[in-house]
Amino acid sequence: MLCHAAVYAQGITDVYGKVIDAETKEPLEYVNVRLIGALKATLTTPKGEYQIRAVERVDSISFSYLGYKTRTIPIKRGKTQEINIEMGTSDFMLTEVTVKAGKKKKKHDIDTIANYVFHKVVENKERNRAEDLNSYKYEAYEKLQIGLFNPTKKLTNFPLFRPFGFAFANRDTTEEGDIIVPGIIKETRYDVYYRKKPSSYKKVITGEVMTGIDNPSVYGIADRQFQELNLYDNAVIIATKAFVTPFAPSGLSFYYFYLTDTQQINNRTSYKLHFVGKVKEDVALKGYAWIDSATWAISSIYVKPNEKANLNFINSYYVIQDYKMVDDQHWMLQREQMNSVSAVFKNKGKLKFEVTKVLNRRNFDVSTPLPDSIINRPEELILLDSARKRNEVFWDTTRFEQLTPSEKKVFWVSDTIFKVPAWKTYMWLGKFFTSAYAQAGPVDIGRVLNFVSKNNVEGWRLRFGFKTNSRFMNDKPINDFFRRFYFFGYVAYGLKDKDVKYEALTRIGLPRTNDRWQSLEFMFRYDMRVPGQDEANTILTFDNVATLIGGKVLNKIMKVREFRITYEKEWIRNFSTIAMFNEKTYYEVPGVFDFNKLTADSRTHVPNFNITEFALDTRYAYKDLYFASSLFRNFQTTRYPVFTFRYSVGIVDLQGDNFNFHTLNFSYQHKIQTSFGYSKVWLRAGKIIGKAPYTACFITQGNFGILLDKYNYNLLREFEFISDQSASLWWEHHFDGFFLNKIPGVNKLRWREVVWGKALIGSFDKAKHNAVLEVPSELRAPGPVPYVEVGVGIENIFNLFRVDVMWRATYRDRPGSPNWGVKFAFQPNF
Repeated sequence: MLCHAAVYAQGITDVYGKVIDAETKEPLEYVNVRLIGALKATLTTPKGEYQIRAVERVDSISFSYLGYKTRTIPIKRGKTQEINIEMGTSDFMLTEVTVKAGKKKKKHDIDTIANYVFHKVVENKERNRAEDLNSYKYEAYEKLQIGLFNPTKKLTNFPLFRPFGFAFANRDTTEEGDIIVPGIIKETRYDVYYRKKPSSYKKVITGEVMTGIDNPSVYGIADRQFQELNLYDNAVIIATKAFVTPFAPSGLSFYYFYLTDTQQINNRTSYKLHFVGKVKEDVALKGYAWIDSATWAISSIYVKPNEKANLNFINSYYVIQDYKMVDDQHWMLQREQMNSVSAVFKNKGKLKFEVTKVLNRRNFDVSTPLPDSIINRPEELILLDSARKRNEVFWDTTRFEQLTPSEKKVFWVSDTIFKVPAWKTYMWLGKFFTSAYAQAGPVDIGRVLNFVSKNNVEGWRLRFGFKTNSRFMNDKPINDFFRRFYFFGYVAYGLKDKDVKYEALTRIGLPRTNDRWQSLEFMFRYDMRVPGQDEANTILTFDNVATLIGGKVLNKIMKVREFRITYEKEWIRNFSTIAMFNEKTYYEVPGVFDFNKLTADSRTHVPNFNITEFALDTRYAYKDLYFASSLFRNFQTTRYPVFTFRYSVGIVDLQGDNFNFHTLNFSYQHKIQTSFGYSKVWLRAGKIIGKAPYTACFITQGNFGILLDKYNYNLLREFEFISDQSASLWWEHHFDGFFLNKIPGVNKLRWREVVWGKALIGSFDKAKHNAVLEVPSELRAPGPVPYVEVGVGIENIFNLFRVDVMWRATYRDRPGSPNWGVKFAFQPNF
C-alpha cells in the first residue's frame, strides 16, 4: 500500500543481517523473519541474508525454520541495526537422502515430508478449486496502477520531460523508501455469479474507469496482461511466458520443495511449503505456500519468477494471494496483489515502471439461490450501461480501499497533460516513427513507406495518401456528424504504365450494446493487386519501399477495379460475423496477364471480366480479446483456439457467359502452452465448388522480401501454386530459451530458440477451370506430394530481433525458387 513520505519519515525500525547454521556455519535459506508487533515478515536469501523494516511499534524479531529452534531477539525501535544469528537444530530433523547420477555424485537435501505435502495438494486440487462449489457469488474491486519507479533527478530534469514537472511532483513513497509517480489508474467494481450445473459464470461490471484513456478496449488488454493467476492450473502466464506451476502433476520435475514451518492459523494447522526451480535459468517460479492440513488447500501463497528466468525488461515480479474458507471445506481467493517493476532499457537502473494490481473480494455467498435474470443470460461478461459513467460519489462509496491523495490527483494530472503543447509534439513524432503517418490537423498524411515503390508493370510507383484521425472525429464543428466516421484514401501513379490508381474508403462505427462490436464499411478501389495475397495478413504489400531491400521486383501483378460493402457485428461476446458484398472487374495487363477464353477450336481474347461475390464470415473464439478504437479492432492472441468459417457465392460475367461458383474456407488457430515454451498451430482448408476463373481460385502467396513473413510461405516464388481444394498445417514452437539457457556463456545472451514447419497440399482441376479462363502454364497444384518448408530461428537478439534460416523440403530446384534462405524480423518481446 502506498503512503506519504512525511508520515513515515520518523520511527522506522530497520533490521538486517545474516542467519547461519550453528554447527556447519552455512547460510540458511528461507528462514522466516518476523517483527513481533507488526504484520511484516520476510525470508532469508540463498546467502542467508535478510532485511526487514516497519513503522509500527516493535520491540523484538523472531527467526523460525522447521527443524531449528525458534529464536526471538530484542531490538531497538526506530533504529537501523544489524543482527546476525546462528540457529541450532531441534529434535525434529528432515529426512536426507543422496541422489546419484552417472559417475558424478551430487548431494541434495530431499525433503520427503515436503514432497508428501506436494502430492496431497495435487491429489486434492480439483476439489479445492472454487468451481467445485455448487454455486457462489461475491463482490469484487480491482485497482490497476502503472507509474514511474524511483525516477532519477537526471530523468525528471531531462529537457524533454521538463514541461511535465507537475506530473513528477505528484508522488508516493512506499514503506521500503521507494518513490512511485502514479501515471495510470484503472478501477473496476463488479459482481460474480457462478453455478456448477448447468454450468454458468457471469461477471457483471457495475463500475469501470481508467485515467487518461478514452478507449474501452484498453481496459480489457490491461486486464488480460495482469489477469488473476490460478495456481491450481498446470501453467500460468506471466509477462507473456508460460510458467509451470509448483502444483502441476509434473511439479517435482521442475521444483525442489522444502517444508519450513508449521503454525496454527485461525485455529487450523498449516504447513509452510517452499519451492524453487531446479534450474535457475528455466521459466519457473519460486516462493512459498501455506497449506491447510485438513483440506490440503492453499490458504495463502507467494510466488515470483526465478531470478535468472529468461525474461526481458522485468526487474522484479511477485504475486501474493490470500484465501478465505467460505464453508467447511472450500477456500476462495479473497485478496490478490501483483507487483511488477520493468525497465525499458538494458540498463535497468535508468527508466523503470511499476505495475501494481490489487484485487479484493467480499460478501461471499455459497448458499443463496442465484437470480435467473443474471445467471441465464447468454453472455459471460455483462457491462452495465452506467458502468463507465459513474461519478466520484459512486467510487468514494464503493471502493474497498480508498485511494491515496497522490492516486486521486492522477485524474487531474491525466487531464492536464494532454493540454501541454510538448505532449502534442511528442505524440506527432511518436505517430510518425511508429506508423509512418504525419499528422496535419484533422488528417494524417502517409504512409511514408508507401510513397515510393517499384514493380515490373508500373515501374517506379509514386503514391500519396491520407486518413482522418481522432482530431477529425472529436473537434467541432464536424464532431456532431462525423464522430464515428473514418475516411481513407490515396492516389498512385506508375511512371512506366502512366496510369492513375486510387482508393477511397469510409468506415462507420455503429452503436454498440453491452460493448459489442459493430461497424459498416464502404470501399472503392482501382489499383494493382497481387494474386492470392491476403492484404489483411501480409506484412509487406507490393507497394512498400521495404520490398526493395534485398528482394526481387514483383512481376505478376493484376489490375483490378473493386467495390465492396462490409457489415461486421459481434452478436454475443466471442462470436461475430462479417457480411460482405464485393464486385471486382479484372483487367488484362499485356505481356503479364493476357486473359483468354478457350473453346473447342479457338481462343478468344478477354480484355476484362467481372465477378460479383456475396460472402459470410463467422468467427468464434472463447474469451476473445481485441484492441479496439472507435472504428477498428485488432485481435490479440489468447490461450484458447480461434475458429473461422467462410461461405461465399461468386457470380461471373465473362463476355456474356454467366455462371456461379461456391467457396468454403475453414481455419483453426491455437496457441498451446507447454512446460518448455509454447506452440502456435494454424490449420486451414478450402474448397471451390463449380468452375471459376483461376483468379478466384486459391493462388498461394510467397514472400519476395528479406523480412520474415509469418502469414505467407517464405520460400515460394510468386505465382507458383494454385488449387481448388487445399489444406495446410503451420506449426511454430518457441522454446523460450529452454536449451540455450543451459549452455554456459550462451545463457548470458538470453537468446531463445524457434523451430517451425509449413505444409501445403492441394489439387486443381485444370480442365474444368480452363473452360472458363485459360490458366497460365506455370501454375500447378501442390500435390500429390505436399509442399513443405521448415526453419530454425533465434529470437530475442538484443531483446528486439529474430533471425531464421529455412529450407524447402519438397519441390526443390524449381526455376526461380530458392532452396533455402535467411529472413529477419523486428520482434520485441518480454
